[in-house]
Amino acid sequence: MVGTIHGMGAMRAMELVRSKETLQPADKETQQVVKYCYEHGVITISAGTYGNVIRLLMPLVISDEQFDEAMNVLEAALQSVTAGYMATVPDSEKVAHA
Repeated sequence: MVGTIHGMGAMRAMELVRSKETLQPADKETQQVVKYCYEHGVITISAGTYGNVIRLLMPLVISDEQFDEAMNVLEAALQSVTAGYMATVPDSEKVAHA
């Protein structure tokens, strides 16, 4: 679902899309990722014209352990939401989304 990643250093933005071919914004899925992260102790911000961008800004004093924990939560959120979305996609369309 990650279409593109923008930014430098600790300031990043991840654009989520439903399909890399059509670049259809994954706005609802983005909100699910943000909610999952929040429920697991990681605060993220959704942004963008279509609400499909997740903004990340790690504090410069973040420890390696804290950073790893946050990235693990974000990865789990993306996997969870992607699995839920892929369950709703017809088999004939799954190749385009993989």
